[in-house]
Formats: sequence, C-alpha cells, structure tokens
Amino acid sequence: MSREARFKSGTFNFPIGVRLANKILSSYKHKDLVPEELIERAIKKSGLDDFGSDFWIEPMHQALGDLNRSTDFHPLGAFLYEQKVIQNLINRLWTQYWLKQDEEIDKPLPPAILITGLQRTGTTFLQRLLGSLPEFRGVISWEIVNPVPLSTKKTYYGKYLAWAGHKALNYINPEFKAIHAINYNSLDEEVVLMDHCFMSSILEAALTAPNYGRWLEQQDQKPAYNDLKMWLQFLLWRKPANKFLLLKSPHHMEYLEDFSTVFPNTKIIQMHRNPAETMASYCSMMHFSKKMFQPQSDPYVVGQHWLRKNKRLVQHCEVYKEKNQEDFIDICYKDLVRDPIKVAQGIYKQLNLVWTEEHTILSKKYCEEHKKNKFGKHVYNLTDYGLNNQIISENFGPYLEKYKDFL
Repeated sequence: MSREARFKSGTFNFPIGVRLANKILSSYKHKDLVPEELIERAIKKSGLDDFGSDFWIEPMHQALGDLNRSTDFHPLGAFLYEQKVIQNLINRLWTQYWLKQDEEIDKPLPPAILITGLQRTGTTFLQRLLGSLPEFRGVISWEIVNPVPLSTKKTYYGKYLAWAGHKALNYINPEFKAIHAINYNSLDEEVVLMDHCFMSSILEAALTAPNYGRWLEQQDQKPAYNDLKMWLQFLLWRKPANKFLLLKSPHHMEYLEDFSTVFPNTKIIQMHRNPAETMASYCSMMHFSKKMFQPQSDPYVVGQHWLRKNKRLVQHCEVYKEKNQEDFIDICYKDLVRDPIKVAQGIYKQLNLVWTEEHTILSKKYCEEHKKNKFGKHVYNLTDYGLNNQIISENFGPYLEKYKDFL
C-alpha cells in the first residue's frame, strides 16, 4: 500500500471559538486520563458509590492507557472526552440505584432485529426508516447519552445533553453532518452504550488507540453484551417496544457468536455495497470524526487501520453466517437507494409482518424528510487514504465474488 495519499496535510482548521477554548484549557494538553481519579470524580458528583459489577475496570485501564500513549488530544478534545467518561461512570452508578428500586427493569427483552454490514452501506438509513414504523423500537440518540434517570425523581437530562453535544459537534466539525447527519432525537447505534464498559469499537473510530483495538479483538465479548442488555432493559423500562427491538451496528459483525449468546434468535439484516465505495466513504468519515478531539489525522493511517479492520469484520461475519444462514436477510444498497419502500416491504414479508397503507404513508414521510445530500454532498476518494481498487480487490476478493449480485 502506498503512503502517498492525496491529503498532503491532515492538520485541521478550527473556528475561533475552538481556538479560544484550547487556549483557556491549555492545561489539558498533556493531562493523562487516570482511571482512579475519574472514578472518584463520578462518585463525588453523583453521591453514589456502587458500580455493581467491576468487569469494566480492566478495559478502562486498557483504553485510557492507550489513549494516553497514542492520542494527541487538543485541549478542548481532552476536556470533552474526560467529561464523557465521567458522565458514563455516573450513568453506571445510577443503574445500580434504580435496579434496587424497581424490579420491573430486569425483564426479558423482546426479539431483536439487527441491521449490520460494513459501514456506509445504508445501515443508518434503513435503521431509521424501519424505526419510523410501529413494530420497531430503536435506540434514540439522546438515550445513549442518558439511558438511566440521573436523580431519585426519575429525571432524564438526555435531550438537553445530546442537543448540546450535537451543536458542539456541528460547530467544531461542520464537515461531519454532510457525511453522517445526526440529531438528538434520531435513532443511533446502540454500540455507543458499550462505551460504558470500554468495550466498543467507537473508541478506536473517533480517537487513536491501535493497541487497545487489537486488545479488544482478543477478549470475550459476552460480558460487554450482557452489559448492553442491561442498558437496553433500562430503555425499554422507559418506553417498551411494540414487537421488535431494533439494533444496528457494523461492530457486531466481528462478534456475532458472543452477540447471539446474549441476544438469541435475532434476525440479522446484512447490507451489501462495493467495499471500494464503502471504504472511501468511511475513511473520510473517520478522518473528519477525529477533529472533535484531535488537531490532526493521518489519512494514510486511517486507511491502513480500517482496511485491516473491515477485512476482519467481513471474515468473522462469514464464519458465523455459514452456520446460521437462516438467520440472515441480505439487502443490496443500490436497491435501498432505488426503492427504499419496496425494500422495507420485502423485509416485512420475510419477518411475517403485515404491511398496511399506514406503513406506506409513514415510510414515504420519512423518505421525503431525509433525502440524500440534505446537508451537502459527501465527496470522497480511495486515493485520499492511500488505497486503490486493486488493494480492495486483494483484501475483499472472497466477499466480492460471493456477493457480486448484491454489489
């Protein structure tokens, strides 16, 4: 792979407010993330001290240790990430409080539908399209920020926190909304809830933690999925599902054996798109996502990291799929773009659900309100990240051959 990427510099430009904040918070520039200090601050801020299970302590040390070594935070980014960790720890403390207060929380989950596939294959659009229909209960973006009440009065602050977070993202990183539009009240990836136990690929996506990423690949993921199950129980305690719990993330492709142990009998919708397109688009997304926390990003490193990672995702998914083909529904990205309502109708048929005129009205409404390029056109190219079609063919050859009719 050639290191000659089109971007000669990965240094980001920031608006004046961010530059000012970086000066004010300059003491954060070389400040380490110390697990014990962050835990103590969460205890002091919440007034609680019971975290329940402590399986997440070792992943926390692994994650923060690698971030201290590998991520060159800008001061505002270091401050924001520190606050995010503290808030997640506070959320965990409140779970134990509420589990003791209400036995209705710890209940079996409804059957799940998982949308997966490589990044940028239309998983988000399909997730939000299905989530607009009455049978599906997805995970709302603000619920990821605030999945549990944060006071004895069962108060949620998530809508405000998520709204403020998204405003900050759009200010720091205005390019991002053209790549991946987010909204505090839209469905999002439940895998972000796994940040609470520091066992999520989100961390290596938004930050720089190569050693942590490889460490995570070697771990038993069942504790993390049991933890995710707990968070989902809290969400359904607040707002139950009518029929299906709707999940979505490429992350799970790598760990479907462990996922299925915790979420048995899940129907898996796998999206397919040419990896030459998905890799170019996703590398662009990951390059600009780092702007939230870092002053620069090496496009070549981004390309190299996600080439290896996505090849691994496909390989592990195929191993599981060969033994569980009956659990999968394969969908072509081009079909979804061409006629999303027809694709949704086909999914309903395979799930033995009834499609009515109400479903047509709701899905048409969603499609009208969420047209492609609403926030600008996302422009990307493989060569920006030191990649080309030959490299993609060499690394994804078996996938390209097997799914050629879907690409």
